[in-house]
Amino acid sequence: METEVNIVGEHKSSPFAEYFKEIIYGGIDGIVTTFAVVAGFTGAALTSSDTAQLTFTIVLLFGLANLFADAASMGLGNFLSVRSEKDLYEAKRQGEIAEVQNNKDSEVAETIQIMQAKGFTPEQAVTLSNIYQTNEEYWVDFMMQHELEMSDPRGENEVYTGLATFFSFMIFGAIPLLPFMVPSEADAKTIFIYSSFGTLTALVTLGLLKWRVIGTKLGASLFEVVAVGGTAALLAFFVGTFFGG
Repeated sequence: METEVNIVGEHKSSPFAEYFKEIIYGGIDGIVTTFAVVAGFTGAALTSSDTAQLTFTIVLLFGLANLFADAASMGLGNFLSVRSEKDLYEAKRQGEIAEVQNNKDSEVAETIQIMQAKGFTPEQAVTLSNIYQTNEEYWVDFMMQHELEMSDPRGENEVYTGLATFFSFMIFGAIPLLPFMVPSEADAKTIFIYSSFGTLTALVTLGLLKWRVIGTKLGASLFEVVAVGGTAALLAFFVGTFFGG
């Protein structure tokens, strides 16, 4: 029994890996969203040095307000999304439990049909169906996944999911704003270059995290994240420049 527990523990994901999807999603969205603010407001400073300092202040204030608001929106949105998914799953599961208990013959026939569609012979399908009937909990889980094609979200924690998205958005989204937080005599163009470099650095960091957590090839991880995030950031820049003076 002790050996079995250790084997199960070996394949359990770390908490960081468990919420990695939210970290990547929140991080990229935070970077791109904040960079869009920087690109839009910096456009005005690039056309008039007289308004540069004022524009830097606006970028910082508007960027921070946008950062907090969007991070909270995404975090709460993820929280509600997971909560709703779990409620829907539970409602459907209760219906499937009722089917198994009150309409057993039909569920057995459906189970056999699913097994045959998966490549089992009729005899194997019947044997497996008889085994499943001895464990109603597992049988219902099987029908939820293969009949209703619904993944089980009950292991997800909506609070941690929302917090992972929120903090990832905040941390990575703040990077394009860092050059505006440090007092400097540099002109608007130089500050914007620093911000662009920070954006690239943040995307590379996300790529390195993906490589480290998932274990994919380093080059592929970096290229995917930087290419996707960089494309979105470039689109944000070009859209933002239309608002320049």
